[in-house]
Amino acid sequence: MEIASTANYGTLDSHDVLAVVLSVFLPGLGHIMLDQRTKGLVILAAVIASCGVGYIVSVIIAMDAYLVARVRKERSVADFECFPEHERYLGI
Repeated sequence: MEIASTANYGTLDSHDVLAVVLSVFLPGLGHIMLDQRTKGLVILAAVIASCGVGYIVSVIIAMDAYLVARVRKERSVADFECFPEHERYLGI
């Protein structure tokens, strides 16, 4: 995976925004688009296996996709890394 230049740190492009939005409507798809394929497939499989109960947590899943999109502009993100650098971007 190629890391963007320092001028783009934390800036989301249209691909990243689409990944976050898709995470709300189909949890897991955004992570697959953000190169966390295994994590995305696990999330997608969990939603399907739970007969859609996973949609209840879709906002949390979308927040993780948002953080992955922001952080991967600065560095590589591990396949199962969850909520990377959340304290920096969310102040938590």
